[in-house]
Formats: sequence, C-alpha cells, structure tokens
Amino acid sequence: MAGSSKTSLMPWLILGVIAVIAFGSLYPFSFDWNVAHPNLFTAFQELTWAHASHTDQLRNVLMYLPLGFCLLIWLRLTFSTTWSILLSCVIGALLSLCIEVAQVYVQRVPSFLDASLNSVGTLLGAIVGLSWGALTNWIKLPENVKSQSGDRNALLLVVMWIIWRLLDMSFHISLAHLKMALHPLLHIEISWLLVLRYLLLWSIVSLATLSYASRQRGSEALLAVIAIVVITRILFVSPLFDSSELLALLLLLPALIVIHALRWVPATIVVLLALLTLYTYDHVLPLTVGTFHFNFDFVPFVTWAKTGFSVDWSVLLHMLFVFTAMIWLLKESSLSLRTSVILVVAMLLGIEVLHLWQLERSGSITRPSIALCIGLLMMAIDRRPHS
Repeated sequence: MAGSSKTSLMPWLILGVIAVIAFGSLYPFSFDWNVAHPNLFTAFQELTWAHASHTDQLRNVLMYLPLGFCLLIWLRLTFSTTWSILLSCVIGALLSLCIEVAQVYVQRVPSFLDASLNSVGTLLGAIVGLSWGALTNWIKLPENVKSQSGDRNALLLVVMWIIWRLLDMSFHISLAHLKMALHPLLHIEISWLLVLRYLLLWSIVSLATLSYASRQRGSEALLAVIAIVVITRILFVSPLFDSSELLALLLLLPALIVIHALRWVPATIVVLLALLTLYTYDHVLPLTVGTFHFNFDFVPFVTWAKTGFSVDWSVLLHMLFVFTAMIWLLKESSLSLRTSVILVVAMLLGIEVLHLWQLERSGSITRPSIALCIGLLMMAIDRRPHS
C-alpha cells in the first residue's frame, strides 16, 4: 500500500461512504430550522443517552465500519499505524457528532449512545482495514502481469460485472429501503452453494481488476469495484445483497491469497476450471440422456423473436459476463485470444448439441453466437500482441 496519497483512490471511496452515512441518517432531509435551536450549541444540548433497540444499535456500529476501513487504509499512506487508527476514530467520532446534531433538525432522536456506537464501528473498521493491508501484501502478481499495460479485455469484464449487478437500479429511495440494506447482516441465512458461486464470480472480477490496475493501486481498484457495487445496490437496487454474497466477500481476500500462491497461469487455469464446472452444473446437469430428438434452432435469437424480443436483460448480461470470463481466462492461460474464442464457441456448441439427447432440453445456435460476438469485440479492443 505504499505510495503517494495524491494518486490514491481512497479519498473518493471515503467521500462515497460519508455520503451514504449522511443519506441514511438524514433522509428525506426534511429540515426544520425552527427558533427553538437558533444555533448549533443549543441543538447540541438536545443530545441525550436515549437507548435504541438492539437492531438499531447494531446498525449504528455497522454503518460506520466501512468509514473506519477506508480511513485506515488511506491514512496509512502518510502516518504510522497508531496515528492512523487514532485519526480514523477521531474523524469517525466528529462525523457522528455532526450527524447527530443535524438530526435535531429532521425530527430524529439524537443520542450520545448512537455517536458512541458509531465510534466503535469506526474503530472496528480500522482494525479490519489494518488486517486487509497486511493480507494484501501476500498477494504477489507475477512480473509479466506487473509490467504489461492495462488489459482492455479485463476492463471489459469488470464493466460487464458492474452493469449486470446494477441492472435493476431505481432512483426511488425510501427510508424503509435504507433500513433493509443491513437486513442480510441482521438476519443471516447462508447457502453454501451460493457462497461458492459468489466467491467464484467475485474472484474472477478480482483477477481482472488486479490485472488491469497492476501498474496502479490494484487493491484500491478492487475496493473501488466492490464499493461501487455494494453502495449502489444498497441505495438504488432491489433486491439487496443476501448473506451468502456478503460472506463470499469476506472470504474473497483469503481466496485471492491462495490463488496468487500459484503462478499466474496455473491460477487462471484453476479459476477457469471452476467456472466451467459451474456452467456445466447450470446447463448440463442433471445428465438425463434419452433418445435423440432433433429440436435445434439454427437461426440465432429465433426464440427471442417468437416472444417479440422480450429479453430478460439480467440473464443476457449474466451470459455475456460468463462467456467473456471464459475467453479472458483462456487467454491468460497462455492461449492466443483467437484460439480462446474458438474454444469457447466450440464448447458451447457442443453443449447445445448434447441437449438433443437430453430430456426437456433443446439446442440452439444462440449462445455460441453470443460468445462469438463477444469474442470478436474482445479481439477488436485488444491491442497487445497475440501469442
């Protein structure tokens, strides 16, 4: 994490976190500047030690945890660990007091207890940030990845992920929606199959992010991607995160350390095999082979045309992301981009042909065609010399 703080992405992340805190604490911003509180000093006197429910107390801690996390990482670029933790807590406490005083003017119940819990959340976040900084030092990119310019195909993969995850974004916000944002942390329901699925997908995004930003601040770029998805989903997307994805994000850094313990090529092959296994699980299993039935669409998108091109954009973007990831991982495993595209298209075509022997399935040229289109796009934007 060493380097000049002038080029750090963390100030932008900190501003984003502060904006979320202010939004969640003061929305819908119905300020009443009445004469009962002509100045901030009299407003400050309204703070009490009123107790909230255990759920609200936990929310107060969790809301400030990302602030402490980001502050610690940023401040450590300039200050020692001790001073970084201390300054993070002071900034978190001052922000919390300002928010509590502002709540006097929006008919909320300002409380010193809330400010104290916010400070605890900031401290816990700083401790987590300290752990993140220590663990990211274990992630070692190989020299060939460090020295190369930003991989545009990796950037394309990351952008597709962000668009897919934020597809259902709506700018209609309610206080109930904001309170529900922490529901997965307060009511934990874990599906280990979903945890593994999310962990694999986020690992792919992480590899692409670290590859593209290898000459910049790779770990900060990864944090920026996570923050964009998490914060935007909290504010504008429904349904929110589930507990399984949050657990996957907690396991992401240890998973990256294990992945990067391998050399780059073996690491990408391992992730690729996991992705192919997931795709097979979704689109081939259960392998119920029956008699041959010729039901194959040779015209791309003919099924969509029959429904008036009523497209499920979430499914389509998921498909685009997975196919792009397959091609990119094959390319990173030392194959040429052209060969990677051919292999992915051939594999998808083989699966569609296999469907002709599977019960309740049919074949189509659509998926291989989509993969070919995304492969041609990747070849068009890739300026690095091919293997």
